[in-house]
Amino acid sequence: MIESGFFTSLIGFFIVLTPLIFFHELGHYFAAKKSGVSVESFSVGFGPEIFGYTDQNNTRWKFSLIPLGGYVKMKGELINFTKDNNKNLLEKDTFLQANLFSRFLIVLSGPLANLILGLLLITSLYYFNGRYVSPPIINEVLDTKPAKMAGIISGDEVISINNTKIKNFSDIKNIVEKNPKNNLLFEILRNENVFYINIVPYEFYEKNSKRVLGRIGVTAAPSELITLSILPALKFGVLDSMNMTFEWLKGLKALLSFEVDKKDVLGPIGIAKISGSSLDRGLTSIVFLMAILSINLGLINLLPIPALDGGYILLFTYELIFRKPLSGSIQLFLLKFGFLFLISLMILVTAFDLGF
Repeated sequence: MIESGFFTSLIGFFIVLTPLIFFHELGHYFAAKKSGVSVESFSVGFGPEIFGYTDQNNTRWKFSLIPLGGYVKMKGELINFTKDNNKNLLEKDTFLQANLFSRFLIVLSGPLANLILGLLLITSLYYFNGRYVSPPIINEVLDTKPAKMAGIISGDEVISINNTKIKNFSDIKNIVEKNPKNNLLFEILRNENVFYINIVPYEFYEKNSKRVLGRIGVTAAPSELITLSILPALKFGVLDSMNMTFEWLKGLKALLSFEVDKKDVLGPIGIAKISGSSLDRGLTSIVFLMAILSINLGLINLLPIPALDGGYILLFTYELIFRKPLSGSIQLFLLKFGFLFLISLMILVTAFDLGF
């Protein structure tokens, strides 16, 4: 008997991923139409069509069987892979007749749509629901650590470190991590009294990043929900989107150097499980997950792998530098290689999801 959790995960998977794929392809679609390129089909998913319709511009809009991506098929985009490649014989509304800038724009618009969508979702959450912030207040002080030895106690509020104003606990963490074995002057508020304490962070080796970081032996107080007007919500939306991007890049570096634990790599099944859990927790959790995945989807598609948008950008960059495109046979080989690589990667991460 199939458990209800399976259906929750499946429904969550479709609710979370379908809009992200749709907006990605919509970015390609609008850029193509703006560039005068005809779009033959717009598909959410791969494989056989489940259902769809044809609009007045003769574009086929459809949902396909395998919901692990999507595509916009533009008129004439595959002609470059044939032996008889004569651009002068192509109709004006074909992809290859578009100038190089337009082709760059068409390919780049998909990932940009995901990055913008992620930013808008995060900003909307912060504006309508508020944002959780850890106040610059010490919760627990660990024994035998520098903070304890210097006289820090639970409930102390950190006003500044080395004359740098502290707004939240993350500010404390960032400064301390960057200063192992360096003396730091803490301005402390305790019982309405302000005083100063010198603390020297000890060295802590972080295995994942292979960095030596500073630690003083304190934990953060519980987070507080603060309300934000539109401009602060947008500001924090931009900052948190950038932080997600940096974390993604760090994860990519760890993955490429084989330093990441396979338990930290999510495939379709892992995403489905998280989507199901978010569905159980409510709308806020779903929207935040969509924002994270949208930013990740945009960044992944910018990787210079054939069959991804970044692969096409790489081909167009070659054309820009050498004033001519790669031969159709080479492009076709790279495209097949890219698809094979992505399918292999999908199988690998799915195996990780299953515990192999």
